[in-house]
This record gives sequence, C-alpha cells and structure tokens, in this order.
Amino acid sequence: MYEPTWVAPRTVGEALAALDAADGARPIAGGTDLAVRILNGTVRPPAIVDLGRIDELRPIDATSGAPGVDHVEIGALATHAAVSGHPFVRERVPVLAAACLTVGSRQIRERGTLCGNVTNGSPAADGAVALLALDAAVRVRSRGSRSAGMEIPLESFLLGPGETTLKPGELVTSVGFDCPSAEARGVYLKAGQRLALAIAIVSVAVVFEPRAGGVRIAIGSAAPTPVRAREAEELFANEWHGARDRSALIAEVARRAVSSVRPIDDLRASAWYRSAIVESMTKRALEEVCT
Repeated sequence: MYEPTWVAPRTVGEALAALDAADGARPIAGGTDLAVRILNGTVRPPAIVDLGRIDELRPIDATSGAPGVDHVEIGALATHAAVSGHPFVRERVPVLAAACLTVGSRQIRERGTLCGNVTNGSPAADGAVALLALDAAVRVRSRGSRSAGMEIPLESFLLGPGETTLKPGELVTSVGFDCPSAEARGVYLKAGQRLALAIAIVSVAVVFEPRAGGVRIAIGSAAPTPVRAREAEELFANEWHGARDRSALIAEVARRAVSSVRPIDDLRASAWYRSAIVESMTKRALEEVCT
C-alpha cells in the first residue's frame, strides 16, 4: 500500500530541507494536478511536502521599481481565483486575470495555484501562456546555489511537455514580471471543445503597447511548450507606426505567428486545424487590442 511521508513545514527553509531529505519528494500547494497523478498511479513520491502553512508564499505584491514601472510578484500559494480577483491585476494586467478565469471550474480555481500551473510544464497551461506574454520569470530556491533565489525567464524554464529546468530539491517560490504601461492593452483567447472545464486546443495571449508600437504574442497548446511568436512581433514593431493599412498588417502578423508553432495531431484537434486556429485567434486578439 502506498503511504508517503507527509511533511507540513512553516517556512521555505523547512520546505527545502524536507525536499532535500527524501529523493523524489514533491511539493504540493493546491494539489489539483499532483493529487490526480498520485491517485491514478502516475507518480508515487516517497514524501509530500505541503506548502499550505508557509504564509510568505501567499502574497500577490505590486511594487514600484524603475521610474514608471511596477513589478508584480505572485507567490507560490496564490490561487487562480486570488490572481483573477486581485484589484491591481484586474486593472493593470487583464490578460493574466482573464487567463486565470478560464482555468477549470470555480472549485479548481479556488484550489489550484498559478505557480503550480506553470511548474507542471503543460503546453496548454492557461496561466503560463499569459505570463509568457508578460515576459515573466520564475523565482527558484534550493538549499544549494539557489538558496537566495534565482530568477529564470519563463521562456527558458519551460522545456517540453511536463518538463522544466527545475531540479530535485528545488522549489518555485513565486513568479514575477514588470507590469505593462498604464495605457497597454491585453487579451487572452482560448479555443476548447466546450465552454468550460476544457483543455485548450489553442490559446493566444497578446499584450499591446500603443506608445511604443510593440506587441507580445504568446501561443499555447500548439507546440511542446507555450511559445512567443517572435518573428510576428518583430514584423509588427517594424511596421505598425508607419503602416498605411493596419488591418492588412494585422492579418500578415497573424499569418507570421503560425511559423512559431509546431502543432501536432491528437484526439482534440489536427495539426492543420491548430495552425488555422492560431492564425484566426491571433488576428482576432490583435484586432481587439489594437483597433
């Protein structure tokens, strides 16, 4: 009978010690993914480190950094519901609030955490797609070289389906990003097989900075990890301010975004369909924030 050791530390240091003490130990926050994997036998960690009593992992903080720049730091225990309902996030980072609101059901959003959504490494993770469009980074701590915390760009942290750079004994304590400007506009769109409780067939997050004429485009569920459409972003930045026909430019940027993805055939959609949806959803998102 499977009977893991259950540890409930009260500090990050105690949690890191517990993760270091047992080979294969796993942290748990909301448990909406790990608990399912344990129940179906996919994973059998010898020890489970419950982060629920570590108050320093719970806050959602917005602080002033460089002149005119606010930094947002979201702790590992912050749930999707807490993020989507946070007044600052709703006002200044609506792309992230919208993404968190599409996760699962209300019950899942009340338990599941944004950092857990990222750490699972799913190509379809709603929160990860929005965070990628915000140039977010994860803060990782361990008892060794990362004891003080190391920031890793999310784009580098995600390696493939279920794979990240996280090593045994390491813990994601928060995810953070510099907030877009006050005039920035963002949108998150998701295509699924039903309106709720659906894994994305394709998702798109777009953040548009009107003054700079720049845009960040992140695409989920169409490659081994969520990806940034860098080539499409560059085209937009080079042409936006001088474009005579901005509708035509948006259409071309959306077509260019398809080259950033490597869609697959699976039970939910074909590669051809995913490519078509990437183009149409990117175009729709750009039209929504840019016009």
